[in-house]
Amino acid sequence: MTADGGDIFSARWIIEDAFHSHNDYALYVLDGRIAGLALLAELKSRYPSARVHSDTNAAILPGFVNAHHHCYGVNLINQGIRDDLLEPWIFASAGAADVAPRLATEYAAMRLLKNGVTAVVDACTAGHTAAFVEAKIRDKIAVYNGLGLSCAIAPGERWHNQLVHPHGQSQSFLTTLPEVLRCKLQRKHVARTRIDPQSFVRFLSRMHGEYRAFECADVWFGPTAPHWTGRETLRDIAREVSKSGQRIHTHAEESRLQHLSATAWSFQGAIAELGKAGLLSDGLSLAHMVWAGEKDLARVAEARAHVVCNPSSNLRLRSGIAPAPLMKRMGINLALGMDGTSLAGDDDMFAEMRLAQSLYWSSDRVNPSLTAKDVFDMATMGGARLMGMDHSIGSLSVGKRADFVILRLDRLEGPWLDPGIDPVELLVSSAKSADIQSVFTGGQLAVSHGEAKKCDEKRILQNITDGMQRAADQRLSASEYAAVKSALQRWYDGWLTKNAPQ
Repeated sequence: MTADGGDIFSARWIIEDAFHSHNDYALYVLDGRIAGLALLAELKSRYPSARVHSDTNAAILPGFVNAHHHCYGVNLINQGIRDDLLEPWIFASAGAADVAPRLATEYAAMRLLKNGVTAVVDACTAGHTAAFVEAKIRDKIAVYNGLGLSCAIAPGERWHNQLVHPHGQSQSFLTTLPEVLRCKLQRKHVARTRIDPQSFVRFLSRMHGEYRAFECADVWFGPTAPHWTGRETLRDIAREVSKSGQRIHTHAEESRLQHLSATAWSFQGAIAELGKAGLLSDGLSLAHMVWAGEKDLARVAEARAHVVCNPSSNLRLRSGIAPAPLMKRMGINLALGMDGTSLAGDDDMFAEMRLAQSLYWSSDRVNPSLTAKDVFDMATMGGARLMGMDHSIGSLSVGKRADFVILRLDRLEGPWLDPGIDPVELLVSSAKSADIQSVFTGGQLAVSHGEAKKCDEKRILQNITDGMQRAADQRLSASEYAAVKSALQRWYDGWLTKNAPQ
């Protein structure tokens, strides 16, 4: 790209955002920013020294925002970890190969970028010490920003309910298991070293202060879920947030068992606990919200908090379908996340949008179905708003970062294409990541014909292979997993029988 005159990119369609598409338009990119959006002839006249890149059989669209993601490294099924109900699956996924966080992030970031994702919320596990968490955060930001991705790193921990949801019942549950399995779960899930909550809060507050001036990176509080965090820690987080404006990202109302049993004893449910702690605000993002009721959603809407829908993950882990049409009608900002568990494990945001539109269908006239434009907005500006970065990412508006995808239309065009087709409708219904020709981040070429240009893909793949081979196999055996799953079923069946609504 030229250093002085900038670059003009033209296509059949420029999709500025979900609701504004332009025929035969072009983008003018200068110093990593979108400096013009107009007809090609007009931009060429205005900027005669700019290099022109023209393709009449392509569409240019904003880079996607993956608003909730976990870096598992190699796909879990490749590690022998099968989909299941969320609660037993958690025990299996904890046995995923323990590759270095930087390496897992490199692999995940490269995959996301090749799929047109240019911004991500990384919900990671904190770890055992502040030094370990700091190294993890710095490595993740360096990896994402090195590839040109904007990022928010949201570390969290599970201090409560490591085994079962009703608080304080882990040891009781352990007594129902055979001794060998009891010792294994005690060591892996209950007794493992965790950063203490007070240090966690102080440390993440400091890290946010260090990165708050960065346009493309932020550090958030990522309490794994309210019932896994504890009231005192939630209140401590709220005190820091009130002073700094730091954002919060958490899982909430993901599974039916979580929804029912997390209200046991004095715990009042995820949204009620977040409200009591003072965390319901426009700086809060809630992942999943599959089982949230209308009263809780009304509180979320009133607080202007955000919700990340994760349709693939919620299907794979048998959690259900989020009430997205109701959320949309209430005015809640919706984003889209792939959660590290997209339907085919391929991180294809086109497939995620397509699934979202198919699932978030409603026969209720009061809560109309989500349209193709709605889910495209979720995957772009909805995520940008959630990240608090909508001033710089999420659309192809003048002044924003030049993060965009050039998509070939050859396959989509087929033998015939209605000349009046809406491009967003076409892309959501039919596009695949394989149709991506190139991805630009900050105006720089990041992916070309499936090849990542800002990293050594062969090195990353070889390092992942080596790391997987070295990693100790910590998974439960098939018989152990069957025993845990059976014990969990009995435990929750017993709890639900005793605590069923009258």
